Amino acid sequence: MAQSTLLMFNGALPTFKTHSSLQSQIQRLVKPNNNPFLQTPLLHSKASSPLGLGFTTVALFKAKAKAPAKKETKSKPKLKVEDGVFGTSGGIGFTKQNELFVGRVAMIGFAASILGEAVTGKGILAQLNLETGIPIYEAEPLLLFFILFTLLGAIGALGDRGRFVDDPPTGLEKAVIPPGKGLRSAFGLSEGGPLFGFTKSNELFVGRLAQLGFAFSLIGEIITGKGALAQLNIETGVPINEIEPLVLFNVIFFFFAALNPGTGKFVTDDEED
Repeated sequence: MAQSTLLMFNGALPTFKTHSSLQSQIQRLVKPNNNPFLQTPLLHSKASSPLGLGFTTVALFKAKAKAPAKKETKSKPKLKVEDGVFGTSGGIGFTKQNELFVGRVAMIGFAASILGEAVTGKGILAQLNLETGIPIYEAEPLLLFFILFTLLGAIGALGDRGRFVDDPPTGLEKAVIPPGKGLRSAFGLSEGGPLFGFTKSNELFVGRLAQLGFAFSLIGEIITGKGALAQLNIETGVPINEIEPLVLFNVIFFFFAALNPGTGKFVTDDEED
């Protein structure tokens, strides 16, 4: 930084062996009171010249302070949200949370249809007095629409927009079994929430399986006139205590998966903003 400095004598003049008139002129030139600009120096420091003359350094321009460096704030990268097979989420607005609800309904309906067929010996369509054993194109239009909707929802074609976010981990106080709690805490299980760590992502997968099974069982019953169990040559029309154990296990599993709330949640890009 360029600085302009003026040197002025401190009032102590050396003794020159010169003419008296010349000495008086020098006295008038170096007198500080004659120059008002030099009465308030911005920055001065005393130094001694090689000749032993005391003088003051006056700075007319002060160095400019540097501006503080700007801190660059890095924005957190936004996670991409799934948008369905055909990218139809934006128009229809069908999210994974909606699909989770449809999957729960499909699980309950599929389990109820299997249990009803095992007891009555009739398929779900025969129980509703709908015509079966006909070509697929002669089926009821509403039934065909229901099958198509179920199949598209099962493969995520309606737009499975959303991302699964698990619940935050619990603290140390939740890891220790507190005294005086219920039976679940005695076995090291949490008091609230799901029993076996069933998440909503697992529930969504089971719901899709139920949708596929329900849709194909309806298609098979329309064409063959037999229910889902009769198509697999499983005995139907028997009391509940005589039903095949595997059939009972599937019924209980689908009911449990539909009614038991899973952990975590599904979020969309709108909720993240």
